[in-house]
Amino acid sequence: MRYTKLNFFIFVFIFSIKTISQTNLPVSKTNSPKLIVGIVVDQMRNDYIYRYWNRFGSGGFKRLVNDGYYFKNAHFNYIPTFTGPGHSSIYTGATPRTHGIIANDWFVKTAGKETYCVWDTAVRTIGGSGKAGSMSPKNQLSSTIGDELKMSTNNKAKVFAIALKDRSSILPAGHAANAAFWFDDETGNFISSSWYVNELPQWLQAFNDKKLSKKYLESGWNTLYPINTYTNSIADDNNYESVPNKKDKPIFPYDYKSFTEKNSFAILKATPYGNSITKDLAIECIKNEGLGKDDIADLFCISFSSTDIVGHSYGPRAVELEDVYLRLDKDLEELLNELDKEVGKNNYTVFLTADHGGADVPNHLLDNKIPAGYFPEKKLIKEVKNYFKTNYNDSLLLDHIGNEQICINEKKLTELKLNKDDVEEKLATYLITVKGIAEAYPSKIMRNQSFEKNDYRTLLQNGYNHKLSGNVCYIYNPAWMDNAEKGTTHGAGYNYDTHVPVIFYGAGIKKGFSFNYTTITQIAPTICELLQINQPNSTIAEPLNGFLKE
Repeated sequence: MRYTKLNFFIFVFIFSIKTISQTNLPVSKTNSPKLIVGIVVDQMRNDYIYRYWNRFGSGGFKRLVNDGYYFKNAHFNYIPTFTGPGHSSIYTGATPRTHGIIANDWFVKTAGKETYCVWDTAVRTIGGSGKAGSMSPKNQLSSTIGDELKMSTNNKAKVFAIALKDRSSILPAGHAANAAFWFDDETGNFISSSWYVNELPQWLQAFNDKKLSKKYLESGWNTLYPINTYTNSIADDNNYESVPNKKDKPIFPYDYKSFTEKNSFAILKATPYGNSITKDLAIECIKNEGLGKDDIADLFCISFSSTDIVGHSYGPRAVELEDVYLRLDKDLEELLNELDKEVGKNNYTVFLTADHGGADVPNHLLDNKIPAGYFPEKKLIKEVKNYFKTNYNDSLLLDHIGNEQICINEKKLTELKLNKDDVEEKLATYLITVKGIAEAYPSKIMRNQSFEKNDYRTLLQNGYNHKLSGNVCYIYNPAWMDNAEKGTTHGAGYNYDTHVPVIFYGAGIKKGFSFNYTTITQIAPTICELLQINQPNSTIAEPLNGFLKE
């Protein structure tokens, strides 16, 4: 009897240990998605989902929101909120402080001139003869989701990226991607760089041969629905819009025959057809590259750029912008349906977000008695030069002004035997006396002090790279900008530029929503946890919780 009891207790003990050990084992990857699709909608403010909700169909934005998980209070956590830094931050889980893409363009202090975030003279254009393909991710200092996926699968995973804009394709693709493709204004074709490929794949050559750019433009642009139904927008004929074609008046309908006759295709990006051709290319890539077809997860990065270009020209309250989003909704529906067909409903995961928001047109705000204003950068350059001339007898102390940062000529500081910290501090004190400037901070504060996470100084710090950034940072008052008086821009740390949608949908995702404050840098570590791979190497953000299926 004692022997039987002993056997029983040994059995229970062994079973318990085995059960405990099994509960601590890593989750099997058999239920992981076969394909991650990252969708970035350029310049999409979060409120556009609310504003156009009743006009969306059931298969695009509404499908993602109703059947996915919507983080309604997601923000960019740095300044400046531009396209290059936005795409880099989404896919690296880091901010410009570490990933190094501090703007679209920035001043290189050692060279004394500006550079473009993806410009690379060491590589050549693939699929064209111009310099539009002399681009690479070499300036992006951090790894991306795709880079880590490649490393984790011994290069077996496929990573592709497409966009109209080169930076919107290259920076998400990262360094180790199979390919990144973007639009060539001169030819209307999609091209790449020798960083990725030596020649375009046959399927892309065939896609280019269809001449879809010309076909889309030949149809012109009129509203999708009767124009009197666009009640979410201000009047079509108003005083707040510019137009990419300066000969046109910014009202519907638009005719592009003069462009197609000259084989001038850049205008396509300023129409909803820029999004449609991106969707067409995405579908061809999914089919021809076999994305999501095996047990090794792939990554596909898609950026819809026309929303940004239309937003810049017409502003966030325009009929043109509403029409672009109604048409994009249909493009998304077609893309999702194709993913269902090619990959399978339960085999892919989508995340949708934006690279930044967009400001209301200041003149429109002023006409509604809301504080706003314009501050041309040229005016500030003149004023800072006068300041240096008056206080130090040398206007050449100013090296450069851009991206709301001032670079001081440090050789001049040495020649004049000036203390760098003292000059920066006094310049910052002067700047806050200038109408339209809210705050200014010397580099010493950016380097050495710490602040609360939502403090504007923290946003500046997160966007400040000690090697690349300027000597003094400044920010405008809310709704102030350096921009033409028609149309709008972005780049600030205020809500209208930082607040964007973050939606997860598909395999491994629960239905629901959250109002908790989240940051854009939490997307990358979340996707990496879903894939059970290493997070990008400069990620410090926490993965998002509570919406992944067990």
